[in-house]
Amino acid sequence: MSYGLQIASLVIIFIVVMEFYRYRRLNLLTTKMFEVLIFLSVTSILFKSLCIFSYYNPEHFTILSAKLIHQLFYVTVNINIWMIYMYIDLRTRSIKNYTTPQFVLRILPLFLSFLMVLLGDINYYCEPDEAYAYGIIPLSSYFAFSCYFLMIVFLLLRSEHFKEKQYNFEFILFLSIWLVTALVEYLCPYMHLSSASSCVAVLFYYLIFENPKDHTDKDISSAFSRYAFEYTVQEFFKLRRHFWVINFSLQNVEAIRSTYGQKACIECLEKAIQTIPEFKSYNIFRTLEYSFGFIINSKEELNNLYGSYKLSDRTLFLTDYMVAPSFSVCSIECPAIVSSSEGLISLLAFCKNGVESKSGSSIQIIDKSTAEKRNYIAAVESLLQKAVDEDGFEVYYQPIVNSITHKCVYFEALVRLKDKDTLGYISPDVFIPIAEKKGLISQLGDRVMNKVCSFVRKYNLDKQSFVGVGVNLSGFQLQDPSLPYRLHQSVKNYDISTKFINFEITETIAVHSRNAVIAANIEKLKKMGYKFSMDDFGTGYSNFSNMSSINYDLVKIDKSMIWQAFDGKNRKSMTVLISIINMIHSIGCTVVAEGIETESQAEFLRECGIEFLQGFFFSKPLSEDSFLEYLSKLDDDSGVTELNILKK
Repeated sequence: MSYGLQIASLVIIFIVVMEFYRYRRLNLLTTKMFEVLIFLSVTSILFKSLCIFSYYNPEHFTILSAKLIHQLFYVTVNINIWMIYMYIDLRTRSIKNYTTPQFVLRILPLFLSFLMVLLGDINYYCEPDEAYAYGIIPLSSYFAFSCYFLMIVFLLLRSEHFKEKQYNFEFILFLSIWLVTALVEYLCPYMHLSSASSCVAVLFYYLIFENPKDHTDKDISSAFSRYAFEYTVQEFFKLRRHFWVINFSLQNVEAIRSTYGQKACIECLEKAIQTIPEFKSYNIFRTLEYSFGFIINSKEELNNLYGSYKLSDRTLFLTDYMVAPSFSVCSIECPAIVSSSEGLISLLAFCKNGVESKSGSSIQIIDKSTAEKRNYIAAVESLLQKAVDEDGFEVYYQPIVNSITHKCVYFEALVRLKDKDTLGYISPDVFIPIAEKKGLISQLGDRVMNKVCSFVRKYNLDKQSFVGVGVNLSGFQLQDPSLPYRLHQSVKNYDISTKFINFEITETIAVHSRNAVIAANIEKLKKMGYKFSMDDFGTGYSNFSNMSSINYDLVKIDKSMIWQAFDGKNRKSMTVLISIINMIHSIGCTVVAEGIETESQAEFLRECGIEFLQGFFFSKPLSEDSFLEYLSKLDDDSGVTELNILKK
C-alpha cells in the first residue's frame, strides 16, 4: 500500500495554493472557478486515499460504506472533469451566458455519469501489490472524461484563441498529459493516476492563466497590469454585465518627464494609487501607459464618486522630490457607450488628454457623442491608411487673384480625402493630424507633390501667366532629413522651375524653425530656388522676429484676423490689421488675404495695398476639371491673354 502519488499531488497543489493566495487576485468568474477546481482536486485526492486504504483494510469498512466512499470519490472526479471543461469553455467563448439548450448540452454528460454512479455496481480487486475498483461506477469517470475531452478538442478547434495560436503548445501539452494519464489509469487501474491528473489540471491553469504575479503590473506593484484589465473587461462584456470604468490619466507627462525623467511619471501613478485612501477598496488597473483606473458595478457607487477626486490638487512626495501631477478623470458606462474591450481601450486612449466635463463634476462623463467621435476618428484612420496605400487622395486648387484685376495669378493646392459610401467629405483639419500621428504624412506629402507637378506639367501652367502654386508643408514633414531630396526629385521629374513652387508653412512651424533639421531643410530648399510663404498669419505667435529667420516671399493673413476686422463692433481689430499689413510690406513681403467673402472686403483690402486675395468670394477649392473651367471662363470674361488651357 503506497500513498506516494497522492501525497506528491497534495504537496504540489499546496504550493500552488500558497502562491495563489499570497497575492491579490482578480475578482472574475474564471478565478472563482479555479478556486473551486482546487477544492475539488484536493477533495478527490483525499477520497482516493481513503479508497486505497479501504482496499487493504476492509475490516474497517462495511460494504455500504466502502461503496459510498467510492461513489463520493467518483462524483468529485466527474465534477472535476466537468469543471476542467467549463473553465476552458468560458475562457474561449465570445459570450459567457448560456442559453438553456447550451447549458443542457454541457451538463448532460455529467448528469449521465451521476446516474452511473448512483445506479451502477462496483467490484474490487485486491492483491498485496495491486488493488482497484471496477464496474459501472468506475466507468462513469471514463465516460465523463471521453465526452468532455472530445468537447474540449472541438471547442479549441473552433476557438479564435486557438486559430490565433494563443497557448496552442500549452493546450496540446496539457491535453496530451491528461489523455495519457487517463489511458494508463484505464489500462493499469492499480496505478491510481487520477490524483496526478487533477494535479496536472490545477498546475496547468495556475501557470498559464491564474498566476497572480502575471496579473501584477511590472512597474506599479500596487496595480494590476494592462493585460489583467483587458481580460477583466473582456469577461464582463462576455457576461453582459453593466459596469463603469473610472480612468485617471496623467496630463503633464512631458513636463514631468523633461524635468525629472521617465521614472518620475510612473512613480506619480504609483504614489497617487498608494496615498489616496479611497482607492484601497478597489482593484486598481494600469489601463494605459500613463493611466490607471478601476471598475464599479452600481449607479449609486458612481454617484458617490462625483466630485470626490481632484488629484491635481495633491502634491506627491516622490523619492527625491515633490511633484504636483495633473490628472484628468473620466467615467465610461459599459456596454451602453462601448461594447467591446478593444473599443473600450481605444476610447480610453482617445480620452486620455481629457474631454470637457458636461456634468460640472470633477469626473468627466464620456457620452455617446464622444464615442461616436472616436469611432469617426478610427474610421478616418482606416480610410487614410487605405488612401495612402492605394493613392486615394484628390488635390483641389483654390484660385488666388490679383487684388486689382481679380485675375487668377496664383493657386493653392489643397489635399482632399473623401469616402463616397459613409464618411463623405473629411476636413484636412481632421485627417492631417491623424496622418502626422500615424507616421503617414511623408507618404501623403509625396503623393500630393507628385499630383501637383503632374497637373502643372499636363497643362503647362508654369508656362502661363501664373506666379506659382502653393503647396503646404507640415512640421512633421520638415523634420524628415530626406524631404528636400524627395520634393526636388518630383519637381525635376516634371521639368518644372523651382521658382514656380511656393511652400506654405504655418506660424507654429516658423517658431520651431530653430530646430536644426527644420532649419536645415528650409535652407536647402531655398538654395534650390523654392519660395516660402507664412500661412495662417495671426493664428499663432504673430511674432515678426520669426519671419526674419526664414525670409518669406509671401505672408498669408488668416481669415480669422480678416473677419474680426470687418466685424463692425471691434474698431481696434481693423487698426491692428492695417498696421500688420504695413509692417509686412515694410520687410519686403507680399501679402495675401485669406477668407474673402464679400466685395466690400476685397475692395477695402485692395485699398490697403494687399496684392493678392483668396476666398469663397472668388472661388471655393476646385477639382482639376472645375479649376480649368474657372480659368477659361475668367479669361473670356476679362479679356486678358488666353491661357489656352482647355486646348491642351
